[in-house]
Amino acid sequence: MARILLIILFLFGSGLTSSQSIKNGIQVLEGDLINTGHLLRTEKQVFRITSSTLQEELAYLSGKKVRMLCDVQGDGCSPIRYEIEPFETGKTPDWTLKKIPRYVTQGLFSFNPQCTPDGKILFWTALVREGGRSTQKIWASKRDQFGFWMAGEQLPSPLNNRYPSAVISALPGGNELFVFGNFGEDELLDQLKREMTQKSQLATREAANAKEFHIVLTKLENEYKERSEKIQNRAPLYKTRKTETGWSLPSPIHFPSFYNWYKKADNPNQQVFGGSALSSSGRTVIYSAQQKKNYGKLDLYVSLQNEAGIFEEGMNLGSTLNTGEEEMAPFLAPDDRTLYFSSSGRKEGISIFIARRNGDSWTSWSEPQELSPNLRGVNFFSIPAVGNWAYVSREGELFMAAIPQHFQPDPVMVIKGKVVDEEGKPLSAFVQYESLLKKKTIGSTISDPTTGEFSLILPYDENYGFYGEKESFLPVSQNLNLVGKEKEDKEKTVLLVLPKLRKGNQIVMNNLFFAFRSADFAKESEPELDRLAGILKKTSNLKVLIEGHTDNVGTKVANQKLSMERANSVAVYLKSKHKIEEARISVVGLGPSAPIADNTTEEGRAVNRRVVFKILEE
Repeated sequence: MARILLIILFLFGSGLTSSQSIKNGIQVLEGDLINTGHLLRTEKQVFRITSSTLQEELAYLSGKKVRMLCDVQGDGCSPIRYEIEPFETGKTPDWTLKKIPRYVTQGLFSFNPQCTPDGKILFWTALVREGGRSTQKIWASKRDQFGFWMAGEQLPSPLNNRYPSAVISALPGGNELFVFGNFGEDELLDQLKREMTQKSQLATREAANAKEFHIVLTKLENEYKERSEKIQNRAPLYKTRKTETGWSLPSPIHFPSFYNWYKKADNPNQQVFGGSALSSSGRTVIYSAQQKKNYGKLDLYVSLQNEAGIFEEGMNLGSTLNTGEEEMAPFLAPDDRTLYFSSSGRKEGISIFIARRNGDSWTSWSEPQELSPNLRGVNFFSIPAVGNWAYVSREGELFMAAIPQHFQPDPVMVIKGKVVDEEGKPLSAFVQYESLLKKKTIGSTISDPTTGEFSLILPYDENYGFYGEKESFLPVSQNLNLVGKEKEDKEKTVLLVLPKLRKGNQIVMNNLFFAFRSADFAKESEPELDRLAGILKKTSNLKVLIEGHTDNVGTKVANQKLSMERANSVAVYLKSKHKIEEARISVVGLGPSAPIADNTTEEGRAVNRRVVFKILEE
């Protein structure tokens, strides 16, 4: 044993004596694990892996190249987290599978990975033992500041209960989830039973004879069967959001026309749902089921949410995608155009395929292509909006897979925002985005109640307005025109400061667009004005001042006139279209007299050209 130790010291001694080149404390090291995971050899030196909960796990990775978060003390490294090669920042062969570390999943049988679009939180389903039986629970892990996945944790109730549950889609920001499970179904069935019992007891007392009682009882039995089947066959999809005390109780999505007939031959009593995926807006659901328009055992369908918040009857995605076998586990990429799904009808066994929408149609698709033979046996797939790695599961383990360029979704713009009040305190607010050209709401999210943070995913070729609103606060908006812009994955950071709805507070109408040197505003301005009209209607005693401002280009007299005309144009719209009383709206034109930015730059002048909505009386 002593001789072995001497050999190790001889081979690596020069590294062990140069530990001063690395600072003590938390460090990210990259190197090879050697000596059954007891040593980490970097370019500069060799570190001893000190005892930790990862010791046994690292022993199985001896000979692997790793990136490791360590607490470094001299030549000792106490491992905290790690990832194995290939690393996300390097060049990787197409569809290379990279196993997510065992410490993340705790060694449990894990599948159905769902990553938030910003790539910061990973949800998955774990098979656990509970009460002497196996069941499915939702687990989650977050990335730390160094990019490592932290140890996973089983989420608490109400997301996990005594029934199997899973995350179907994580909306941008991770503040809202669509989940699969049983949340309140038993209570509804129990309530229905009590109601039917009361009705039958009433019929017993009021029936004039046995024949009449039998007729009433038959009607009640038919009613119970119809209503109980409706409860049991409703879409097994629920929505939950972050609150200050944790996740809200999942509530069922409004999808009254959903049904599914599919049952496996070996278990005809069990209904099989083939999975679903939500668009990043949360307003389109792709799902796998057996319905009357099927081509095969399980087909892919799409349902669109209408303005009333109801998901309408599903449309079959067509024979280009659906075969005579099972198409399931769909994943709709953040671009809302690229669909990944598993199929058992095109290759031997199950494999993952990609197809893209033709135009704006949901029933016209490109011919599906298999992603890679390397993904055969994989039946769950998720891609964040950032990065070029997918998340997959196979045989109870989670992997990341390097996506080649030609199989990646179209680029999108990622909005990373924060909503705060005037004092900078985080707000849980409703954040909505819309098409300014079509005057149509596209999607919405909420900001985190503890941090105020939110994310939006915006596909290109649209002129967007987005705004934050909260009860008792003024709504604040911004806009982003992506029409004709070069398509590349980008991020934009925004801050929405919502003032309290009280005297003296004001907001700039950022989504108000005037023609050059004109008081005529564009149609794209109407959603902003309609929103402010809603505040005036809701708060009937509110009186406001509309202020017009310009830059300093041109004469003072001309600018004064233009600012007044623009303010008056807004007031006229509110009064004429929304019937706001004239006494509640005052106008003033201040021309270039109150700049808020430097008029020597075009950017500054653009900021100074504004219309302000100010509260005079509450």
